[in-house]
Amino acid sequence: MKQTQINRYKVKQDIKTAENDIVVVEEPLQIDLCQDDFRETYSITMRTPGDDQYLTYGLLFSEGIIDEAKNIDSMTGSVVDEVVTANLIKVEVAPTYKLHLENKSRRLASYSGCGICGKTSLQALSLKNPRKPRNLHFNLSCYDIKKARQILAKQTLFSDTGGAHVAGIVYEVFKNDEFHFDFDSAHCFEDVGRHNALDKLIGYELTNNNLSHSAIVILSGRVGFELVQKVVMAGFSTIVALGAPSDLAIKTANQFSLTLIGFAKDEQYNIYTF
Repeated sequence: MKQTQINRYKVKQDIKTAENDIVVVEEPLQIDLCQDDFRETYSITMRTPGDDQYLTYGLLFSEGIIDEAKNIDSMTGSVVDEVVTANLIKVEVAPTYKLHLENKSRRLASYSGCGICGKTSLQALSLKNPRKPRNLHFNLSCYDIKKARQILAKQTLFSDTGGAHVAGIVYEVFKNDEFHFDFDSAHCFEDVGRHNALDKLIGYELTNNNLSHSAIVILSGRVGFELVQKVVMAGFSTIVALGAPSDLAIKTANQFSLTLIGFAKDEQYNIYTF
């Protein structure tokens, strides 16, 4: 369940009226890593339920725990009295893959507004061995930005609740002897947390396309370091965001030659790095 109804009072000119409201759901997801006799809770993150396996793949990849989808044999929810527990995922790591957890600092609770929980080191990102950037073959236009914004505007969880973030991807394709963006095949993921939405997107791309496509990543909110580092890890070369970037996000985009666009509107946008 991604959204639920609650009772509220709407106050206008000091007149209080009882109404039903639709709000986004936020629940914890516990991710346990298992390999042979080893088992450890890696993360407890607050998220909107749905696409939890994509979220787990994307998080573990972005944090450098796995390199490819095949590093994981399976993902299952825990079973209590023959009922699958929706808020726990048990990750069975391939026995031939060597886990390197000694230098990973996420092993703690994180929250829907927090992506890296204090990890802001550019040096640490360099050591994670990100994917090689897949650069676009042509520059974005105002028309492309407008089409991207229209894709985000169609997402139902945000339109119903006003409390969700969206991460979308638009592929660059070669057709009729030229490159263009295929807006019809765009994919989007929603979550109460910005970084969760992006992890779901990256997990989808990792498991379905092995992060092989050149594409633009579209983000509905502001851009902090943690979102840029996830995009860098996945090898995408361009971010289009509706909100503002932070200074560290801009520094990170510059260091890794990432095109970063913010305050994207239908007729104008800001280019911070290219």
